[in-house]
Amino acid sequence: MSDQIQRFSFAQLPIRGEIVSISSSIDTICNQHQYPKEIRHLLAEALTACTLLADIIKIEGRVALQLQSQSIVKLLLVECNHQGHIRGLLQINEELEHLINDEAFDFKQWTAKGQLAITIEPDKGQRYQGVVPLDKNTLAECLEDYFNLSEQLPTHIKIIADDHKAFGIFVQTLPQESESSIGNEQSQQAFEHVTALTSTIKAEEAFELNHEDLLFRLFHQDEVSIYPEKSIKFQCSCSRERNMAALTTLDPAELMSLVDEQSEIEMVCDFCSNKEIFDRQQIMDLLTEEADLESIN
Repeated sequence: MSDQIQRFSFAQLPIRGEIVSISSSIDTICNQHQYPKEIRHLLAEALTACTLLADIIKIEGRVALQLQSQSIVKLLLVECNHQGHIRGLLQINEELEHLINDEAFDFKQWTAKGQLAITIEPDKGQRYQGVVPLDKNTLAECLEDYFNLSEQLPTHIKIIADDHKAFGIFVQTLPQESESSIGNEQSQQAFEHVTALTSTIKAEEAFELNHEDLLFRLFHQDEVSIYPEKSIKFQCSCSRERNMAALTTLDPAELMSLVDEQSEIEMVCDFCSNKEIFDRQQIMDLLTEEADLESIN
């Protein structure tokens, strides 16, 4: 199955959902950094979670998950935009790197004393950031709690991943127009029913069945409808132009000092490892152009 995400809904149940499968994009991202198997697993989970959130939030812009801790995971950063473009990186605390081969992957242990932030950045509008406590055993459970508290809508997230592929499903109760106790009870029963069925998904089903077949197998008695797929793919937003803009934020004297010491300035993207090199003449031209713009303004 190609990397894709799809929405689904039920004719008679006040539940909405998303289902996603990612494989080739995970390999592309991980191979750029030669991540070991255990690291790839965690990055695959995070990329899947971020893709689900970006599609649920429905903005024109991007959603990012950033995790920092004092344990094995120093930094985990993943992003997804409304076009389905994803990228990500993961850094390990060097002094704890030896533990990776000695211990099985344990999300809570690997991220101990850490913090997870969700950043929502619309192309037009105000940037928003929320903090997610890392007090659960899995990333999915931490994000479930965030949605339950922030939106006060029962939410269930299930993610299955290995070092090459990942699957995720997100189900959430729809906001109710009526606050009646009967309506709330029916909504709760519907959510518990759907959650119980999604909890039964096994790795072989998640990785081998297409979305339509899997949803039919789970919900064939519930009149589930699945919507057209949206492609997911790796794409980095770095560019030579962005690197040039970053260089202009440095003090001109400091910039020239750097290029005098090294004869050139090399900039490497943390996400995709793309390398851009600026020689002395290019730096001087850049500074001259920036000075001309400032004099005009």
